[in-house]
Amino acid sequence: ERVIYERTIKRFNETNTQSQQLLFPHTIEMPAGDAALVKQLQPLLEAIGFSLKFFGKTTVIVDGVPVDVKPGLEGSILQNILDLYKEDEHNLKLEPREKLAKSFSCKAAIKAGDPLNQSEIQSLLDQLFGTEIPYVCPHGRPVIVKLSLGELDRRFGRTS
Repeated sequence: ERVIYERTIKRFNETNTQSQQLLFPHTIEMPAGDAALVKQLQPLLEAIGFSLKFFGKTTVIVDGVPVDVKPGLEGSILQNILDLYKEDEHNLKLEPREKLAKSFSCKAAIKAGDPLNQSEIQSLLDQLFGTEIPYVCPHGRPVIVKLSLGELDRRFGRTS
């Protein structure tokens, strides 16, 4: 989440946006409120890599997604981001772009249990330690926990 969040924040300031064009665009019928929110957030969504078109008032056609979106999530990522964005709506301290970056990074991130090979793990760790704040996720939860040798000994029943 931290890696994608910081990458997304940087994208808001870039003029050349990277987007993965979809071979088969996804058509999403939305409630009127969600469609209005997409329209309001459209410049920010496009800045992070979404390519969106409106068909009528409540139909959104997604023909491109950010490069961070995992294959198979293209159809649901926009709705998932909107749902999380709306949950965070009460947080008035954050700008819309920060809320959007948090929502996107949460939904596009590698999840617990997702299989990774050794080179992917190493790359992820390298990217994490290349971030400005590698110790917490965008929501403030710890990413790294330091355990002393004594704590490890206690957990493995090795105390004397």
